[in-house]
This record gives sequence, C-alpha cells and structure tokens, in this order.
Amino acid sequence: MEEITEFCKLMRKIRFDSNESLRTMAKRLNISAAFLSSLELGKKQIPADYQNKIAVEYQLDEQDCKALEEAIYKTNNRVTIGLKDLNSDKKDLTLMFARHINTMDDELIKELREKIAVYENKN
Repeated sequence: MEEITEFCKLMRKIRFDSNESLRTMAKRLNISAAFLSSLELGKKQIPADYQNKIAVEYQLDEQDCKALEEAIYKTNNRVTIGLKDLNSDKKDLTLMFARHINTMDDELIKELREKIAVYENKN
C-alpha cells in the first residue's frame, strides 16, 4: 500500500470541505487527475507555484496556507531557498546551515528551534 503524504491528507481535506472529487479538483487546478494523484502520493515533486495556485483557487486562510506550505515541504522532502536576493550574511548563514545540518547534535537543534520559535512569535 502506498504512503499517504501530508500533502495528500491536506488535499483530501480541501476536497472534502469543497465537496469535490480528485477529478474535479484537478480540473479546477488545470492539471490531470493522474498528475494530481502522483503529487499527492509523493511520486512527483510538487511545483513551487502550486502552493499559491491552490491557496488562491480554494481561498485558503492564513492558517491553511501555512499548513499547505508545510505539507508541500514534507511531501517534497526538500526546501529550495533562493539566495539571489539575500545579503552576504544571510547567504553565508544559509550555506553554513545546509552544510552542517546532518552533523548537528540534538542539543544544538533544540537551541536553534527555540531561538527561531521566539523569532516567529515576534513576527
């Protein structure tokens, strides 16, 4: 049996709330039902522009948009960060983090999470 991804769970909820089938949702998003199914099952990467496409088409509120973003990241198993518009310090920090994430110990991860949570709560 195939794994149910976070994206799949969220899309099923959106379909349920909209009283739609997978085929109807796919038509609304201008994609094939087979492609939508493969996105939901994690067989294909979810394109970057789909988050906005889904949010606009289904008029998602801020909380649902955040849940959609998280589900896409978890399902795609990757995060893409554009460095082009970042200043030098932000680029350096991003690259340092990417290089060392696999070797960071649990204590450092916990500290970073706490600091970022404080930052997120301020903004």
